[in-house]
Amino acid sequence: MPTEAEIAASNGLAASIMQVAPWLKKQMDKLQPLVDQPVIRFPFAMPLAVSQVIPAGANNVPLVATDFQLGLEYPFEVHKIKFSQDAAHTFRDWRVSILDGTFAQNMQNNPSMVALLVDNNTGAWAMDPFPWIVRPKGGTVQIRADNLDAVNPTTVDISLVGYLLQPRAL
Repeated sequence: MPTEAEIAASNGLAASIMQVAPWLKKQMDKLQPLVDQPVIRFPFAMPLAVSQVIPAGANNVPLVATDFQLGLEYPFEVHKIKFSQDAAHTFRDWRVSILDGTFAQNMQNNPSMVALLVDNNTGAWAMDPFPWIVRPKGGTVQIRADNLDAVNPTTVDISLVGYLLQPRAL
């Protein structure tokens, strides 16, 4: 049987816990979305299957459309678009125009020089904190490139990098 001192100590502990409980509940509620997400994010990329050569001075050259079609059942959350080109050129030597084919919505008003879109350290155009979503089952991205070098062809690569969003089983 507990003594009077032990009962008094446990009552004090219970009172202290009751005072902390609302604060603790608020903190747990903030963590809940991180712990119990409705989707599982699988790392995923949609690259050009083969580097594409843009002829010297060519404008509005479509990149291979089938490489940027999402035929899967789940949406693709794009966090960055990674650009690269051959060693003889820089990001200032070409422009891109990107269109979300699902909504026929351009991502730029006019073709944009790649150097203006990318971070110099990563060579990527970051979409964070609000990623771009490619819709499932036929969502498309149409990318067109311009070669600003009027003398030499440019070999380019583009990859959409992010997460495939799969609903979590309950």
